[in-house]
Amino acid sequence: MNKQLTELPGVGPATLNNLHALGIFSIEDLCFHLPYSYQDRSIFTNIENLTEGEEHVVRGRVVSVQTIYRPRKMMVIKINDGSGFLNLRFFYFHPSQAKEFVKDRNVISFGKISLSKYGYELIHPEYSFDENNIIEKDFLVPTYRITKGISQKKIRAFIHNALEHYDFTEAGEDLKRYDPAFAMDLKSALTTIHLPAIDESLPELLPGGSHPARVRLMKEEMVAFQCGMIAIKEKKHKQTAYECPNEESWTKGVLRNFPFDLTNAQNRVLQEISQDLTKNIPMLRLVQGDVGSGKTMIALLACCRAIDSGTQAVMMAPTTILAEQHFLSIKALLQDNEDHIALLTGSTTARERKIILKKLADGDIKLLIGTHAVFQSDIVFKKLGLVVIDEQHRFGVNQRLSLVKKQNENNKAPHQLTLTATPIPRTLAMSIYAHMDVSVVDELPPGRSPVITSLLSKQKTSELSQRVSDAIKNGSKIYWVCPLIEESETLDLSNVEEREKELAEFLPKSIITKLHGRMKPAEKISAMEKFKTGQTKILVSTTVIEVGVDVKDADIMIIENAERFGLAQLHQLRGRVGRGEKQSYCILLHKDNLHPDSKQRLEVLKNHTDGFKVAEEDLKIRGPGEILGSQQTGIVPLKYTNLIRDSRFLESTKNIAENLTKENPATAENLVKRWLSGSIGYAEA
Repeated sequence: MNKQLTELPGVGPATLNNLHALGIFSIEDLCFHLPYSYQDRSIFTNIENLTEGEEHVVRGRVVSVQTIYRPRKMMVIKINDGSGFLNLRFFYFHPSQAKEFVKDRNVISFGKISLSKYGYELIHPEYSFDENNIIEKDFLVPTYRITKGISQKKIRAFIHNALEHYDFTEAGEDLKRYDPAFAMDLKSALTTIHLPAIDESLPELLPGGSHPARVRLMKEEMVAFQCGMIAIKEKKHKQTAYECPNEESWTKGVLRNFPFDLTNAQNRVLQEISQDLTKNIPMLRLVQGDVGSGKTMIALLACCRAIDSGTQAVMMAPTTILAEQHFLSIKALLQDNEDHIALLTGSTTARERKIILKKLADGDIKLLIGTHAVFQSDIVFKKLGLVVIDEQHRFGVNQRLSLVKKQNENNKAPHQLTLTATPIPRTLAMSIYAHMDVSVVDELPPGRSPVITSLLSKQKTSELSQRVSDAIKNGSKIYWVCPLIEESETLDLSNVEEREKELAEFLPKSIITKLHGRMKPAEKISAMEKFKTGQTKILVSTTVIEVGVDVKDADIMIIENAERFGLAQLHQLRGRVGRGEKQSYCILLHKDNLHPDSKQRLEVLKNHTDGFKVAEEDLKIRGPGEILGSQQTGIVPLKYTNLIRDSRFLESTKNIAENLTKENPATAENLVKRWLSGSIGYAEA
């Protein structure tokens, strides 16, 4: 049996909570908490030879110790090694630490060198008065992801202890017959990665390297991930759902009132969904489509099929504005059935909510459209056939799980359809969404011209203001988006109001309207309606307009401080224009002296209008976790694998996982537990 964390030396209640914050709940989790870099501490550097921004080990004699109280409390220790002086600066320290630094005592310190007006410094360095406690002449020193209360020194000690007490016999499944990479046993691989010999090749040990220990662990994690996806898919196949084969009055009503023909891509995806809905196995399908490709129409027709087959449907939208917009446009398409459609958001009054809940439970409401409000436990459906989740990464994992787990009579599970306008390259989608069927709407409605995107320094905002004035005279409608700063709605609000005032200096105030998250629902609807009908010509807004807002004749999008946004979000915002036949423009206002990474991202948007290409470039720059929001999407956070960088192994590890699941399901289950702990369940959402 493996020891508990609390049995390790130094793990008390506070440290235990800190370890939990890192996702470490067991000895096994500690063993698999892998380093992201290494330090070579075998060589001392003279102070005169230090390089700013690089890590160095320095040995010197304490010259002075100072506790300074302004501008903030800090402890500064000056050391000298005969070639120069170096400051060790601590902002967080214990009084007992100051007593350790006795004048003329030798100290060894390690850290990244910074340069201030006082000369070279180490901020919060690792230090020791005993050479053996900090210098490793035989091994490279690993660097780990840590949190407050857990230092690098502590995490290393915990991991070394965990490796000694981990029962490798429990984890000793033989994977050799599936791949030669598993010839190295797990204990040797982990020991090599956590404590590599000083002469090991750093590039080979680091992510992307080809060290046998690295490849062995990475492949095992990929196999575990694929096994987890297979397990979720199999679990779904053991559940039952209502069969939804009918296309009656609801479906015919929508098609009759819809003013356009469906595209070939929409028809193809609808056919795939229809085949799923006729089965009694719960559908779990992801529909990917670029901004404006008509995903909502597909989702509505899927809802109508579920309703025509005698069940209820619910459509989830990430914002109140979008939910309200869906509600109004869907009611217009389903005028004969509008009494059986309801909207439920956080701003629904208690009286209205009570009526809606009763009608849902009675089955009188057939289609519910809502926001986070529909997750609440007191909402009961009589016969829920289909759940549609629009832009799933905007909902928390637990919220989505609570919705899809709402069971019907006879324990029937609802079908689930997920929509996303964040296109994902095919290989990556096959892995991340291996438990789902994936459909792609790869065609835009006819008559749309690509949006012309340009970059403009904020220094030229006054020139832009004149262009805005001229464009409005020529009949343009303009979105002006202000950035969200540190998730602060107060700052968010002040930005919008400040921009509105500045625009009112050279434009009539009557043609400007604002929109932000702190406005009342009725005010938001009024602002959107004025912009839509042309009473106002410029909408100064936060990112609340990012998803789904549809004003066909809006033709200019200005995004302020564009460097603060992710590429996927910028592409979504740009998608609010270019919906009519008029040539549309997107202007990315950015600060001067852009960081090269920010410039690279903005150039991608300037050069590409295809969402799949934008996503692919974004994935290269930032990796899948950030793009897809691993904390929210239910994508399992991988410890050692980058699904883009290591994509060449996806097919082979998927084959291993399929064979392992068939031939040795217990081993497959152990792999999932070892690498993915409790997180795999979230992928169901």
